[in-house]
Amino acid sequence: MKFIKEWKQFLAEANFISDYNFDLDYDEEGNVILYHISPTPDIETFDPDIAAGSAQNYTTREYITWNRPRVFFFTKLGQEDTGIGKIPGENYYKIKISPEKLYPVTKDPAQLSSPQEREKYMVDNIPEYAVRYEQAEKCDSTSNDYKRWHICAKTPDSDGLAWEKVRGVPSLLLDNPKFHRQKPNTYELVAQLAEERYGTIGFIYPQDKGDDDTLIAVIWRPIETQKLDNYYSEET
Repeated sequence: MKFIKEWKQFLAEANFISDYNFDLDYDEEGNVILYHISPTPDIETFDPDIAAGSAQNYTTREYITWNRPRVFFFTKLGQEDTGIGKIPGENYYKIKISPEKLYPVTKDPAQLSSPQEREKYMVDNIPEYAVRYEQAEKCDSTSNDYKRWHICAKTPDSDGLAWEKVRGVPSLLLDNPKFHRQKPNTYELVAQLAEERYGTIGFIYPQDKGDDDTLIAVIWRPIETQKLDNYYSEET
């Protein structure tokens, strides 16, 4: 039991963003500083549930792909939204958060969005899928010399994935159209696993795909904030 406790503590302290050369603001204690612009004055704690209930138009677009309540932050003073420019609002805030609490979701260093993790979710949550999984063969490149046309050979890092023949052709069970609507939302799956395994409470990612100069962050747990006099200066 002591080993398990120490192992969980080690996982909770994983600092994934240190592996990347992100240009972030830090305080003297090593916390990441994030910034928020709001039309609401005198906020002391950002509550994602409250924020979701009063989301602006530019924020509601983000909920199309993932509906978990969350608060959005910029990572640099003076940063603007890459789509609309300056965010409306005259109230500026900053939060300080341990880098261990942020997970770089698009980099996904812990492979939390891997097919294996998605399949585990399906097995744990979809009874019919679990039955099919138990009946299906599993990719095993160590024990089998798959032909190039075989799905296990065509799919990188496929070991452990279930496959079955569809009209005589090997296909991954995950790709079965029958279960398409029951697959987990990738962002939600990664958020659940990242918090459960590593204690993270937010994502950091580029607003423009592949451009780390446009990094933003989202936090899905309540977090205390401080008022900022001027977002468009270098004073923090």
